[in-house]
Amino acid sequence: MNEHASTLKISEGKTFNYLIPIILFAILSLVSFVLFWPLGILLAAACVLLGSIESGLEFNTETMQYRKYQALFGSSRGKWVQIEDPDSFHVRLSVDSISYRTFAQLSSPSYYGRNTVAQSKSITYDLLYLSKNDHWVTIYEFSSYKLVLKAVKKLQELESCEVVDHIALKLQENQQKRMNRMR
Repeated sequence: MNEHASTLKISEGKTFNYLIPIILFAILSLVSFVLFWPLGILLAAACVLLGSIESGLEFNTETMQYRKYQALFGSSRGKWVQIEDPDSFHVRLSVDSISYRTFAQLSSPSYYGRNTVAQSKSITYDLLYLSKNDHWVTIYEFSSYKLVLKAVKKLQELESCEVVDHIALKLQENQQKRMNRMR
């Protein structure tokens, strides 16, 4: 079998994992252009390079290996991880909630003494596998359901492992409940 045919590459594109360094380098670049312009050019180039990094998942079905990669101008880097004794593959929805305190601006007297709590949610579509010794291993946390479906389609071609899409099963269950209520 051709190695390229057995390797699935799913790119999430430019995810801006390095957004804070990009902003920092951009500010330093603007200051450096005034003080010492060659350093400003180097920092601006670093901003462009950091903004060009793409990330994703590469999965080899022939060797049963995967890697989380980061690519810059087509050159991918990442450590290959062997999938050992997969019993089944699963797709699950993961919601992480984070609460953090916000403090009022000092210029507004109406907010003195108030500490408000803000919440943030992070939703990912996780591709996991269950090993034969009952250990759950997360392969990748996708930001889009469409991308995880690409991986599921490729994994369903394997005859040795079961693939369970818990999100699709829950959607079918909810649709069936709605149909039953309408009767």
